[in-house]
Amino acid sequence: MSKLTPKFVKDVDQPGSYQDGRGLILRVSATLRKSWVFRYMLAKQRHDLALGTFPALSLRDARLEADKYRLDIARGVDPAAERAKAKAAKASRATTSHTFRASAERYIRTHSSSWSKKHHQQWQNSLTKHVYPVIGGFRIAEVDTDDILDVLTPIWSKISVTANRIRNRIELVLDAAKVLPLTEN
Repeated sequence: MSKLTPKFVKDVDQPGSYQDGRGLILRVSATLRKSWVFRYMLAKQRHDLALGTFPALSLRDARLEADKYRLDIARGVDPAAERAKAKAAKASRATTSHTFRASAERYIRTHSSSWSKKHHQQWQNSLTKHVYPVIGGFRIAEVDTDDILDVLTPIWSKISVTANRIRNRIELVLDAAKVLPLTEN
């Protein structure tokens, strides 16, 4: 049974996780950013799959997405594994100079002269640990909101300060990459 209403989703202003039922969760961050997550069990393991953010993805659309993934699971298909395969195929098409990682490293080289050693190391460590394994090989022009949510969702509820910093760092790298002729939009 569904518990959330469109009015509640629109008006909720308290950080937390709100269950709609059957694995659909609305997560509201401390900055009141609202994102949809589909939680499911497969092979005795819990998986959280980022669906998108509100209002870009409405309650109705989030429910339809979750239903689509429930059908996949019923057929024995792991949605997270399928998404990972699709992203790996997407990443394999990337050229080295156009990847997120290359752009991030270029950004760090360009700006690190004005940073402290500690700040430089924090950038390197957070990107290496959380970002590069997920989107480091993606073409910079193909990184989308779902990709960024895939980076942030696992850490958002555990270490929100780090998640906010990583989100900001990703945004800075993407913004800097827009002005370079390396992206093929």
